[in-house]
Amino acid sequence: MKQKKNIAGTVRDIAEPLAESFGYILWDVEYVREGADMVLRITIDTDAEGGITIEDCEKMHRAIDPLLDEADPIEGAYMLSVSSPGVERVLTEPLHFE
Repeated sequence: MKQKKNIAGTVRDIAEPLAESFGYILWDVEYVREGADMVLRITIDTDAEGGITIEDCEKMHRAIDPLLDEADPIEGAYMLSVSSPGVERVLTEPLHFE
C-alpha cells in the first residue's frame, strides 16, 4: 500500500499547477480515513474578492478527476472532495501565515 503522505504529495504535485491555472491557491491536500471511507480532500483558496464558490470547487473537481485517474496515485476506492478552507482553516504551511 502506498504511504498516505506520499499520496498527498503526489496529488499536490498534480493539483498545484492545475489550481494555479484557474487562479486558485492550493491550500492543502489530505488523504485521510473518515469512518469506513478514505477521503482525498483538496482545499483551494483565492485572493479574489468573494472567495471560493461552489462553482470553483466543482470546476476544480471536474478538472482534477481525470488527471487522478490517469496518474492513479491511490490504490483502492476513495472519495474526492474539493472545498474552500473556510474560517476554521488550519495553518500549516508558510504560505498560510502570510
